[in-house]
Amino acid sequence: MKKYLLLIEDEKLWEKFKDSIKRDINTELIELIKEKVSRKK
Repeated sequence: MKKYLLLIEDEKLWEKFKDSIKRDINTELIELIKEKVSRKK
């Protein structure tokens, strides 16, 4: 599995995201990516 580094410049936005997630960050990001990709089809 490849690993990627995510840089977030907007700390307030990042805090809101972290507060809104219910699972671990990796799972949430994967779900967001899947959602985005599926919308483009």
